[in-house]
Amino acid sequence: MAKRHFATAVLLAGLLLLPFNGATSAPSGHVTADTPRHLTPDYPLDRDCSPLTSLFSSWDDVDGNKRDAPHTGVDGGRLGDAVLAPAPGEVIAVWHADWGWGPEGALMLRHTREELGLSDGPKIYYSEFDHLRYDEIARLRVGTRIKRGQVLAHVDRPGGDEEYLPEVHLEVWSIQDEGATQWDKNEHGGKYWVNETGHLIDPLYMMSLNASARRDHSVAITPFDATRDYTGFRGFTYFLPCPALKAKKR
Repeated sequence: MAKRHFATAVLLAGLLLLPFNGATSAPSGHVTADTPRHLTPDYPLDRDCSPLTSLFSSWDDVDGNKRDAPHTGVDGGRLGDAVLAPAPGEVIAVWHADWGWGPEGALMLRHTREELGLSDGPKIYYSEFDHLRYDEIARLRVGTRIKRGQVLAHVDRPGGDEEYLPEVHLEVWSIQDEGATQWDKNEHGGKYWVNETGHLIDPLYMMSLNASARRDHSVAITPFDATRDYTGFRGFTYFLPCPALKAKKR
């Protein structure tokens, strides 16, 4: 799979400093990912969860090749799998993107601290989903309220090109000043956004807030359950399907 065109990343004092240049969301300057790093998913044994295939800050791409810089989010999913909203929020952007793999759709949700069940920390979080089909997400209008677990789209391929393995890319940001967000176009004609107050967060960290990551850095995945009352739940549920395993016949 083609690599994203990042500037060189530098590891310093346990923080990942990413001077972006043409990333999925391309802030100028340094953006720090200051949450726990190298987290891994631990899926429920009684579920067949659609897996993550490339993790946050990893140098390994979905196809096993090495990236030019650490990964800014997580990739996952099987072709056609539903992409689920990980938390309540609001649609703030739906756009035509192109990162050199071909035209595709991108979607961004805004989550408040209160919607995530948090009492402190950043007031605003953005979750961005990439490698979607634009014609599928075009129905989502800016300002539309989104429920936890709502189907947003379905897993496709980067640029819709069969040359690439299926994946949806999710990255999460805390935002200090929403008014600092600016939009531009890259060399492929695709839109991208810039916010110098944004801080990247490992999506798995957002899934660990209800039950802290273990000492081995694994995070217990919480599948979305439409019958559950999420009052008091903190952070994200899993954004891909986790159907129950069928009982084996004796």
